[in-house]
Amino acid sequence: MVAAARKRRKHSQQAYKTVRKRVESLKPSPENTEIYRDPFDDPDIDKLANSIKKNRCDPLVITSDNFIVSGHRRHVALRLNDQQFVQCHVLPHPRSYWTHDEYVLLLREYNHQRNKTVAEQVREELIDIDPDAAHAALCSQRDLSVFAPEHNGVESVHIEGRKVRYRISKDKAEHVRLIKEVVFGSRRPFWPLSVRGVHYPLLNYDFIRGYHCPHRGKPGYGKKRILRYANDQGSYDATSDLITRLRLNGEIPWEAFDDTTRPLKQFRSSGDVRQFVRQQSSRLFAGYRRDLLQSQPNHIEVVCEKNTIYHMVLRVTEKYQIPTSSGRGFNSIDPWHDLAERYEQSGKKRLIVIVLSDYDPEGEMIPIVGGRTLRDDFDVEECTFIKAGVSRDQIELHNLPPMNFAKETSPNFKWFCKRNDGDRNVYELEALEPEVMLEDLETVIQGVLDEELFNREIETEREESVFLEACQRAAVKAMKGIAD
Repeated sequence: MVAAARKRRKHSQQAYKTVRKRVESLKPSPENTEIYRDPFDDPDIDKLANSIKKNRCDPLVITSDNFIVSGHRRHVALRLNDQQFVQCHVLPHPRSYWTHDEYVLLLREYNHQRNKTVAEQVREELIDIDPDAAHAALCSQRDLSVFAPEHNGVESVHIEGRKVRYRISKDKAEHVRLIKEVVFGSRRPFWPLSVRGVHYPLLNYDFIRGYHCPHRGKPGYGKKRILRYANDQGSYDATSDLITRLRLNGEIPWEAFDDTTRPLKQFRSSGDVRQFVRQQSSRLFAGYRRDLLQSQPNHIEVVCEKNTIYHMVLRVTEKYQIPTSSGRGFNSIDPWHDLAERYEQSGKKRLIVIVLSDYDPEGEMIPIVGGRTLRDDFDVEECTFIKAGVSRDQIELHNLPPMNFAKETSPNFKWFCKRNDGDRNVYELEALEPEVMLEDLETVIQGVLDEELFNREIETEREESVFLEACQRAAVKAMKGIAD
């Protein structure tokens, strides 16, 4: 098609004649806008009109029935100058002589000399591209890179063997029942859970998790030893394995659990630019959130010892817009530095840090180490630490069961025992029911907030939402039709 059109164009060039035509008799080719923008939208059209006034206008190229092939911008400039006549090269054929595709190609061939935008250049290139050939090339390259990595010098891994998930035996029925009771009971509102979040509530039940049968030749061979559920690695692993099997066979929904130690980053994308504009229009200004703490006299932050409770804690702190971090044990120096920077940038009088950590040698030491770090390394003098959980008051009030004994290998073991009059029992955050933990956290937060100032900010945000709604409607109305 392209070769045939070029042959016709060459024949036309040899045969055209030059005549004087009335400007008002010339007609723009409708196909021109498939490649080039409307001349009236050209920001330089006035400059071209002034140039034509001072200098002569190059002849336009038209068909025998007066459709413009080359010179659409000049035609508009001539009309702006009220010029009556213009010289034209007239091709020997009417516009209908060419097929649509041939005529589009003809327009491009006669407009090589014009300055073009990037979009116009792209549309010119599209004329020569065969869709079938382009798609075949795309599929070929995609298959080469995805399905045949060895072609790119990458060796694929051969998957050997087959993994078999065994059925759950009947002697684990009680263990399964209790797991489901925890997952679908008190912990249901706090999905996704962690294995630890199920393991610790199971310690409140006295049940048999399985039996140990020594191998042939080992002491006790032929005798079953009863294994009761306890706070040990074997019990934890047994719960983890059962949860995996229950998820695989559909008895527990997949979304009920999440492994926060293995993050995933997905990149947001759209099917095309029009879809993106429609999505953004519907969500315009939806991300506004007023700083509800800006009028508070103190800068408040919450620090969690564990990732397993982090997403639960956010249910409370997000409501108050309190910065929340997870230290995963003792924080490294960087989180404390960043916290000090946020406090300094806030310009507030005092820093208040609310801590959620286990009641064990390390968990009890976190507020002390954090306070020293902020005071001695980052010169934060006005700093207050508050333990929101697990506290001694919570242990007594909720009659929490001890999870284990403090480890003698801990560098803080002696300090912890002395502080607790020789009591070595430790209590983990997961021992608290989530509702209790969050209620106690909210009580602490409300105790350090100026409630009147906080409510005033909420009322202001409510008034601002009306203004945002008006802006959103006006903007969408102005953009209507762009993405259609």
